[in-house]
Amino acid sequence: MMLPSLDAILYGPYLDKIETRFKEIMGDKAEITITGIMTLLTGTITALIVSLAKTYLLAFMIITPLMMLLIGSVRAGLISMIPNLTPIIITLGIMGWWGFPMDAFTLLTGSIALGLAVDDTIHFMHNFRRYYQQCGDTKEAVRKTLSTTGQALFITTTVLASGFFIYMHSSMINLINFGILTGFTIIMALLADIILAPALMVVFERFMKSAY
Repeated sequence: MMLPSLDAILYGPYLDKIETRFKEIMGDKAEITITGIMTLLTGTITALIVSLAKTYLLAFMIITPLMMLLIGSVRAGLISMIPNLTPIIITLGIMGWWGFPMDAFTLLTGSIALGLAVDDTIHFMHNFRRYYQQCGDTKEAVRKTLSTTGQALFITTTVLASGFFIYMHSSMINLINFGILTGFTIIMALLADIILAPALMVVFERFMKSAY
């Protein structure tokens, strides 16, 4: 069968319908097996997505207790996971909105970005805790954290994002998409740590007092 070249994930329901239809026609006369490149790609991408979902869940279950341990507070650790997950959620929304295909390269974006986002959040939360214990004022602690740690986060984000944006000069579309999405997610992680995280610290100031 001649099929158009589309996102492999779109062929799952179609292949199931074809298999069901042929089984209805052949009955017990023959065993139906669908083969071909589309069947292979569909099975591969579906398995990758399922595996990725399990990986995200496992990472969340492991990273959250570690964040609580490093920050020294259960409540602050839970709050700190919001800036970690926000960049990934935004990137997945952008992928769906702009029609980026789900392939082996773009699926790696979330895993890479999660590790980088957690690293930035740990630096921010660790220094925020230190400054908060010194001055006892949330807004002042945020200001000092952004004036010191924020500069380092900006520099590292610029270097990392620029490195991934180099993939935009590739001749392969999947590498171009990978570079764009990963660089964009890294920038979103920085914005989450310098905008969303400080806002959360101020909003949940009463939790910070009880934690620190």
